[in-house]
Amino acid sequence: MLFGQQLRIERKRNEMSAQNLADVCGVTRAYISLIEGGFRLPGRSLIPIMAEALNLKVNIILNWYLEDVREKQQ
Repeated sequence: MLFGQQLRIERKRNEMSAQNLADVCGVTRAYISLIEGGFRLPGRSLIPIMAEALNLKVNIILNWYLEDVREKQQ
C-alpha cells in the first residue's frame, strides 16, 4: 500500500480532516491531498510531525515511506 493511502487511513482513523492535519503539520491542505493522492511524498522533516499528529511511532511512517519508494522504483 502506498504512503498516501496509509496516511489517509490513519488520518480518518484519528477523525482528522485533511485541513486539520495540514494545520498541525504547517502545510496546506492541497499538499496533504497531493500526498494522499500519491503524487508527492512528504519531506523528511514532515514525517515526525505527521507521526505525532496521528499518534504513531516515527518508524511506522518511515516504513510506509520506504515501501512507497521501493514500489515506485520497480
